[in-house]
Amino acid sequence: MPNTEIITKLLARHDTWRGQSQKPSQRSISSGNDQIDLLLKGGWPASALTELLVQRPGIGELSLLLPTIKDYCQNNHLSVWLDPPYQPYAPALAAAGIALQKVLIVQSKSAAEWLWVAEQCIRNNALLLAWSDNKMPSYSDLRKLQLAAADSGHAAFLFSNNKQSGNQKSNRQESGSSPATLRLEVDSVGEKNLRLSVRKLRGVAPGEQLLIPRGKDLSSQVSLAKLPVNSVYPAIPISTDIPRIKTSDQRLNA
Repeated sequence: MPNTEIITKLLARHDTWRGQSQKPSQRSISSGNDQIDLLLKGGWPASALTELLVQRPGIGELSLLLPTIKDYCQNNHLSVWLDPPYQPYAPALAAAGIALQKVLIVQSKSAAEWLWVAEQCIRNNALLLAWSDNKMPSYSDLRKLQLAAADSGHAAFLFSNNKQSGNQKSNRQESGSSPATLRLEVDSVGEKNLRLSVRKLRGVAPGEQLLIPRGKDLSSQVSLAKLPVNSVYPAIPISTDIPRIKTSDQRLNA
């Protein structure tokens, strides 16, 4: 007998096409900005990887995702920030209505660890925000993340530095190829505006642009690598509500 549960899940995926039916439509998540939703034909692609090609970190790109982060956190999901270049500015996140206890910052030690954390976050229902500048993931690496997003039904966001020097760019960046459903270039225009340029999105001509007011910067411009580290872990009281991890096979129950 066929496994009906697996078949049902496959047919429910947005990228599954059935004969004699219309092309599958891409589900989307509202960005919270009507202009952005109009540009992206509904909002951020759901069940998909979005790649944000940023002129440089800290120009206000995180403000584009504030409503999405808030919605995920309010629905009891973690928002995992993987290798952010700067310390996130907690007061600005709190002012945007984001539950800080639902924001988890992870610093990876290698490209393999970065990829493992990113994939596990997506598959365990967390909202992933990942920065890839120091890890330079390959096309096949990002393909794994795209498939994980399609399987989990959740959106994932990857930040890439669009202004790296030639010897720092990966082959994927140079060729412009990416398995991401959406590739959106973000750069600043003056001190008050951001320009969004679509590089890749089904149904949208490459090069379409939108100029929007620049949002608040959510980083204090302090590199996480330069922050002081407490090498002595504080003792955890027995009465604490924080669960202790006892196995090496921990998973994010977001």
